Amino acid sequence: MLVAEVVCAARREQRQHVRAALYLVSALGNNLPDSDIVYSWLDGPKPLGSLLHHRGHTHTLIIALPMAWLLGLALWRWFQRRHADAGETEKRWIFGLALAGPALHLLMDFGNNYGVHPFWPITGRWFYGDSIFIVEPLWLAVLVPILARAIARRWLRVLLWVVLIAVLTASWFLPFFSWTTRLCLLAVSGLSLLVSRQAGTAARAWYGLGGALTVALVFAVASQRAKVDLREAARAAFPALAVHDISAAPLPANPRCWEGLLAGEQSGVFRVLRATVSLGGGPASSCGAGTDVSPTAPVARLSRAERGGVRWISEYSADVSALSRLRRSDCRFAALLHFARLPYVSADGRVAGDLRYDRQPGLDFSDVPLPTRSGEGTCPKLVPGWSEPRGELFQP
Repeated sequence: MLVAEVVCAARREQRQHVRAALYLVSALGNNLPDSDIVYSWLDGPKPLGSLLHHRGHTHTLIIALPMAWLLGLALWRWFQRRHADAGETEKRWIFGLALAGPALHLLMDFGNNYGVHPFWPITGRWFYGDSIFIVEPLWLAVLVPILARAIARRWLRVLLWVVLIAVLTASWFLPFFSWTTRLCLLAVSGLSLLVSRQAGTAARAWYGLGGALTVALVFAVASQRAKVDLREAARAAFPALAVHDISAAPLPANPRCWEGLLAGEQSGVFRVLRATVSLGGGPASSCGAGTDVSPTAPVARLSRAERGGVRWISEYSADVSALSRLRRSDCRFAALLHFARLPYVSADGRVAGDLRYDRQPGLDFSDVPLPTRSGEGTCPKLVPGWSEPRGELFQP
């Protein structure tokens, strides 16, 4: 919606039917990659279908862009039949926004720690931005007042305000929002409301774009700083550990407070260390990221001195050769490894999952039940060719 508004403001477009068409094509194009939810449930056993096929083929450029072109063609034909003033300029913008939508969707999906693999089949490698919460309240605080002012449809304006008010209200009751974060969200929302009332159409649109990009940039820079601090703290506390990967996730609306998961190998043992990272010189005790986790994975508490704002919380460890044997013998675990960035197996061997999303003793959305006896259960039939994030450790 913001991209469509920036285009309309740059063109000084006042015709409501053109504005509505550009908003529609931009919104549909941006959500087009998530059409994989239509078929992701078909493959089993649950939840492997969702893990392997959501953010799947429709999240690749080779499929998403042709889909977007067809979307642009359909909407252009519809618009052309309904409006006599449809010309080449409107056609270019409809097709342009249709094609820009999936690209922006993939870029935003890249921003969090779930990851994307947009360049399949050239490469099935996963790419992780590790920089922003999957539903970032600061983006809503910046954009809702701006877009609500620009939109003609009353029901859509009301819907946007309901979303923002719900987020602001939740921030006052959820424990992982600090008082500073709550006040920051109110201040940003108030500033955006003031701009929406006082600024002209173009100024509002550019403010929204600048604000959205600023939020993304702040979190991206903070992510890199958090990873550097975590790596340095690991080098001091665990000097023999060969680090393979670091997954980072911030608390919502809080670029100072991060949960870090550091994966590595030491003497044939796969280790994943969970830590809180507090930036800006503050103590890690002032940041609760990662401290509310009670995972299914068999983890041990860590007692290491806090260093540079890094507080170690827990550790999962498993023998690399044992996980490699399980990969060869269990088709479900082998399939999971095409998704799992930080794989684990429960102490009783009945559950496997990804430590990024293993946050409670019961089954989380990435936890896969494993058979207790050889040959028991069903295998997924449609395993895509995504590269295994930890393929360097668990060889076929």
